[in-house]
Amino acid sequence: MIKRIMLLLLPSILLILNCTPPADLSSKKGSLLIIGGGRRPDNIMQKFVDLCGGTKAKIAVIPTASSYYKEAGPKYVKKFKELGVMDAEAFNILSQEDADSDSIVNKLKDFDGYFFGGGNQNKLTEYFLDSKAQQLFLESYQQGKSFGGTSAGAAIMSEIMLTGDGNWTILEKDSVKTARGFGFLDNVIIDQHFFKRKRFNRLLNAVIINRTKGIGIDEATSIWVKPDGTAQVIGESVVLVVDPKNAVMPEKLEAGVLTSQDLKLSIYKHNDTFRL
Repeated sequence: MIKRIMLLLLPSILLILNCTPPADLSSKKGSLLIIGGGRRPDNIMQKFVDLCGGTKAKIAVIPTASSYYKEAGPKYVKKFKELGVMDAEAFNILSQEDADSDSIVNKLKDFDGYFFGGGNQNKLTEYFLDSKAQQLFLESYQQGKSFGGTSAGAAIMSEIMLTGDGNWTILEKDSVKTARGFGFLDNVIIDQHFFKRKRFNRLLNAVIINRTKGIGIDEATSIWVKPDGTAQVIGESVVLVVDPKNAVMPEKLEAGVLTSQDLKLSIYKHNDTFRL
């Protein structure tokens, strides 16, 4: 009798198993530690080490953005080892061919975290966009690995990236240049060296043009973007967030001066949290 019942139930059991939805990759996102440039206080760098797994972590340093990558890479490696990391290595990826190299990409797979140094963010996008290395980075982020970056390495984190080009002494259409970034974050624009270099106009311009939330991170300051979509400020200065969600803007952006009403501005200090 039991055997007969099991045979009758078997098709239903198989149907249930076959209808099980695939795993939701969005629930497995790793963490981002985005630094506004300038000095990198030890508590910020220590947080990145902790996110990567502590002293047992393997951290890949990518100093590509810097004109002095030969010196910058070893300096980052030395800092991570001073913080107790047993295995840190610099990768001098200097062309699209390097970023598509199977030997380099296969080696990068073995690391727990990836840190992008400062310099010119356009070098990073020129070499990495649509490469095998970028695909590895995005997949690794979904798998729960951690990514950090400072200055140029911060700018690349968002889908819309500030290139550093343009004129941000004015608030006019087409006065600030943006390009496609790595895309770890698709709902914000990251600006760096924010208060130190007086970049409010630049971020405000990008927010109005793209109708996307902007985050300005000052030097010696960072945000830790957690898998749940919240961000915590870590560092010595502050972070400004420009939120256009409920703002009133012209339906069509004409040439000339940009306008907007009811933009929300928020400023956060060390240990404060906010939702992206």
